[in-house]
Amino acid sequence: MHNLQKKYIITGAPGTGKTTLINLLKETIPCMDEISRKVIIDEQKNNRNGTPWEDICRFTNLVFNATTKELLNTNTIICDRSLLDLEAYLTVENRPIPNYLKTFPYLETYHKEVFFTPTWFDIYCQDEQRLQEFDYCLKLEKSLLELYKNKGFEIIILPKTKLSERYKLVLSKLSVSLSMKKH
Repeated sequence: MHNLQKKYIITGAPGTGKTTLINLLKETIPCMDEISRKVIIDEQKNNRNGTPWEDICRFTNLVFNATTKELLNTNTIICDRSLLDLEAYLTVENRPIPNYLKTFPYLETYHKEVFFTPTWFDIYCQDEQRLQEFDYCLKLEKSLLELYKNKGFEIIILPKTKLSERYKLVLSKLSVSLSMKKH
């Protein structure tokens, strides 16, 4: 997979504005939708238990398989979450990390700089695919930050501000990074 263009990651706990930001970025940049939400919707629709709150191991496997297929899309520049997020969920749940995640080539697949949307009580809301309580999101955020740092990623915390400001910040960081690569 490391022959493909590296992907930028926008990550954070549930309900932090990642998807809203991705949807705006899609207007100018090829983005990969959040696979975990697609998996949850499919599992719910088919009365299966592959969700983070039912069978997290099945969920992890389904998301991993769907994500690795989607990553082969070389046009994608930004991903809504990464496979490392699965490790964070498993860590919070005190579940073993499968070897396919432990050995995944994260830094060869994803850019070193990661955009992080912090937990933000004012915008957090639950829905049919986001059943987690806000306290759970705080635990997951801590796990995400630790894992990304431990894997060698540099975290860019996006401010708790208007969508347009977050959008401008991501675009400015991307344009600087992409222009540096050309030289």
